[in-house]
Amino acid sequence: MQVPRIQIQQGFSRLALETTKGQWSIEQPRPSLNLHQEPGKLEMERSRPTLEIDARKAWSALGKAKFDEFTDRVSQSSLESSMQNVAEIAQAGDRMMAFHQPGNAFAEIARQNALKDRPIQFMGPPDYDNVDVTFTPGSLNMNYLPGGVSADPVIRKPVVDYYPGKVNPYLIQKNFIFMTATNRHLDEVV
Repeated sequence: MQVPRIQIQQGFSRLALETTKGQWSIEQPRPSLNLHQEPGKLEMERSRPTLEIDARKAWSALGKAKFDEFTDRVSQSSLESSMQNVAEIAQAGDRMMAFHQPGNAFAEIARQNALKDRPIQFMGPPDYDNVDVTFTPGSLNMNYLPGGVSADPVIRKPVVDYYPGKVNPYLIQKNFIFMTATNRHLDEVV
């Protein structure tokens, strides 16, 4: 007699994992330096140069002096002329007193006085250097004030984003148990 046999076949579950990797996104915004520059200053102060031309002596030598200078010169010349006339009169008196000398002193003095030129000097002395030129240079003062540079940096933090990965589990094979009998007569009583 044949004893029935039971055959048991078992299969385990098989799982599979489908993964997607996580991703990092890192962005670094540029920093800004924010430079502020104050310009330097150059201060210049100058005084004007002067040029003085004095042509009074030249005009005076040409007889075109100013009225006050002309009258001063005429009065000075008249004073010199009168002093010279006084000296000549004194000399003529001395000559007239010398009656022991031969000749007619009165006639000689009268002839000299009649033909004598008595100019009044109203023009200045002619000279090659009658124009005085004076040049005074101006001065230049410079003052430099340096500027400056200031920096105000703005640092920005990096922007970090993380996108997590995914894990997708799925079943490849279910677990199972198969039981089979090897003899066909299972319903028989022994």
